[in-house]
Amino acid sequence: MTEISRRQTLRKHERLYEKKSLELVFLKGTAINNPPIKLLWTIDQQKNKIPVKVAFSVPKRTFKNAVTRNLLKRRMREAYRKNKIYKTAGGETYALIFIYTARKINPYPEIASKIVVTLQHFKTATGAE
Repeated sequence: MTEISRRQTLRKHERLYEKKSLELVFLKGTAINNPPIKLLWTIDQQKNKIPVKVAFSVPKRTFKNAVTRNLLKRRMREAYRKNKIYKTAGGETYALIFIYTARKINPYPEIASKIVVTLQHFKTATGAE
């Protein structure tokens, strides 16, 4: 990988935002549950240069205030940004959705540690680096 791709950023082309891809992950995705984080993932049908596209979700049913949902999504994005996946086995591309499942607002260090553990489970399941 080049120097540019190793920067700790989360750019638009690394985010999963296409409606068709999101629906596919929710319908046919494999789940890794590590409370308070649940990861849904599937192999992305669109072949991209980006090995992993990612989205973050906090249920409106659990957290009514948008401010709270945005806070939790920011915490999850930051944890992923610092520990993201740069390379996958066999050049596969994956679509990931992180879902916050707890009913309370956890501090950033707890969310970050759970994201790291969840990513390690994903890496062992897929052979990613």
